[in-house]
Amino acid sequence: MPTEAQALSVSNGMENSKIHSLGHRAFFLFLLKRIKLAAFLFVLWGAAVYAAGWLPQEYAYIGIYITEFLLVVSASYFAIILLLTYFEYRYYTYSFSEEAFVMTYGYVMRNEVAALYHQIQNVNIVRRPLDRMVGVSQVVIFMSGSEREASHDKIVLPAVGKTKAKQVQKELLMRARRHITHPHSPAPNGE
Repeated sequence: MPTEAQALSVSNGMENSKIHSLGHRAFFLFLLKRIKLAAFLFVLWGAAVYAAGWLPQEYAYIGIYITEFLLVVSASYFAIILLLTYFEYRYYTYSFSEEAFVMTYGYVMRNEVAALYHQIQNVNIVRRPLDRMVGVSQVVIFMSGSEREASHDKIVLPAVGKTKAKQVQKELLMRARRHITHPHSPAPNGE
């Protein structure tokens, strides 16, 4: 018979060793943060198309070359940004192990950050205006016992759906509390 903590953990979908992704809205948030230069290039292309109509007939070929060049650069840059954003979104995952919360990110250089449950002090949910527009939250995990600089005292899980962020917060606080009171207790779902 599963305990209440085990039932809560499984019902929230936060089982041990299951790899969770950020959700589809994270892709749009990551894209919005990177697309500024691509949008500027497309506006510049539009201005060049408009300005090419004002050129004298003998210089029209220059306007055509400039507008085509700007279109190719803009479209290429946008395609690269789209691809990089997809890889960032695709390879940003997190999981709950028996002893720690593990977050992995990066597509060229893979980074893995772990927060031991007994070091977790607080778990906050942050929703900036852009996050609210997209419908996501940031989960900020504050830890104790770090021997490094202050920036390593927290882990930020960006762009998690609002309800999933609350589930992650509840699960982390429950596991942190359990590891403080019973440091060698088994995982909530028996793995």
